[in-house]
Amino acid sequence: MKEQECDVRCRILAEAIREAGAAGRLVGKGTLSARLEERGFGVPGGRDGPDLEALLAMTLAANEDLAAFPSHTGETLYHCPAVLSRTYASILDRKSSPILLIAEEVRRNSAESLRPVPLDLFGEAPFDLSPQEIQAALQSMAGSSEFEDVASVLTDAGAVYLFSTRYLEPGYAAFLAEEAETGPFMNP
Repeated sequence: MKEQECDVRCRILAEAIREAGAAGRLVGKGTLSARLEERGFGVPGGRDGPDLEALLAMTLAANEDLAAFPSHTGETLYHCPAVLSRTYASILDRKSSPILLIAEEVRRNSAESLRPVPLDLFGEAPFDLSPQEIQAALQSMAGSSEFEDVASVLTDAGAVYLFSTRYLEPGYAAFLAEEAETGPFMNP
């Protein structure tokens, strides 16, 4: 492949990743391969097509504003962190698995921010889980040793908060949940 052709292909790939990010989507190799094919550059990996792995590596190396990460499915996904942060990208990636989405967000918040997460949060954007999806995920998690660290506390106001016992003690999580519900000025 000539250097000029390679540069054009890398620009097409970078453009596709940025467009997906601007639309709030992640993009995988299948979509990127299709974009090259649409533009008349052969089927990547085919007899006349480019080596998609090599093109993507060159694209990322030449465009510091682009990134890749492994999906929970094992596929590599691409995004533009300036438009679609790594945290938001990982939320989008896990939306197809509500159990994983809830567990990983609870663990991340417990570990990084030292705070429990209100259960209602998962019904709002960007999570957008239905009440049925949330309840089904919680029921599945309750019966699985993989998620035994995900626990809940109920505040005096009746709000449910989730936390990870790996990072927060139950009593401290309960205190933090009450404080989040009533605010620091209401707690003695």
